[in-house]
Amino acid sequence: MNNIETISSKDALGNKIGCVTLTKHFFKKNGIADNRSKDLPFSLSEYKSLPVQYMNQVHGTSVQIIDEYFDEPIENTDALFTRSNKVALAIMSADCLPIAIANSEGTEIALIHAGWRGLSSGIIDKTLKMFDLDKSELKAWVAPCISQKEYEVGNDVYEAFTNDEESVKSFKKLNSKKWLFDLKAQATRTLEKFEVSVSESSYCTYNDEELFYSYRRNKTDKRVLTLLWRKDV
Repeated sequence: MNNIETISSKDALGNKIGCVTLTKHFFKKNGIADNRSKDLPFSLSEYKSLPVQYMNQVHGTSVQIIDEYFDEPIENTDALFTRSNKVALAIMSADCLPIAIANSEGTEIALIHAGWRGLSSGIIDKTLKMFDLDKSELKAWVAPCISQKEYEVGNDVYEAFTNDEESVKSFKKLNSKKWLFDLKAQATRTLEKFEVSVSESSYCTYNDEELFYSYRRNKTDKRVLTLLWRKDV
């Protein structure tokens, strides 16, 4: 169900999981000025207006287990994990990479906010340890983020990944001081190392200006929202 208001993971995570990125059009159409609204006017029948669990993202590696909804955002956290079907997990983004993960039974889910700092520090590895890896395969959806051709970084970012020869493949050299970094490729490579089945969105938050906010494009303080939840099936 992709349209100008929502970008869906479709069946990438299985039919027991719901996952969408809400675009600029969603918030404008519904007159929502604050993208952290606790009352989102969904028309998705399987969503059923679950409470939305936000977090105060800090580009770190903290992963929090959520057993129930908390009225306030979870402090200093960049990944949420839950087995509950009573709450939706949320990530705000404007170029960084939201990663949704679910087990094949649809009973365990996690949502990661990943920039280069989180990826280099192992936030994916840390989140995957929350799952019962012995009992089921995992699936991931790599949601819209900035594309490699628009994501210019310096030597500090490149050097943060050079301890892993495979990670170097995520970079294209521009000159002696600048590189183009592929967030999606780096995340996918890490996920597949743990035998996670990965599906990727093809959207670029920088170039698809009609749909997404981009901090790299105009230093905006606005964000789109990616939601992940368990369906009642």
